[in-house]
Amino acid sequence: MERIWALTDKETGIGFRLAGIATRAVSTPAELACCAEGLLSDPGAQVVLVDETLFRQLPEPAQRRIEGNERPVFVAVPSAGRAAGAARPEEIVTRLMQRAIGYQIRIRR
Repeated sequence: MERIWALTDKETGIGFRLAGIATRAVSTPAELACCAEGLLSDPGAQVVLVDETLFRQLPEPAQRRIEGNERPVFVAVPSAGRAAGAARPEEIVTRLMQRAIGYQIRIRR
């Protein structure tokens, strides 16, 4: 029963595995949705990192279901070969903070 999972491509999964995170390789939005649904019913799963590019290709209702889940918490992260148009790290942190505290924040450098 793993607490942290990563649902991402094989290349990115290697890095997560080196960090001790359980991974499942997914290459299509359908595979991502199937694995995410399985983890929704896993009582041990607490955090699920999902490939941002594939996540954004899911239908809107599936995205809302995953993002709105309290446990496990799903976090979209860029893959190793970050696609054009993928969110910058600052945007990812901003979304996480807004979700956690309920307020939108602006990160300044």
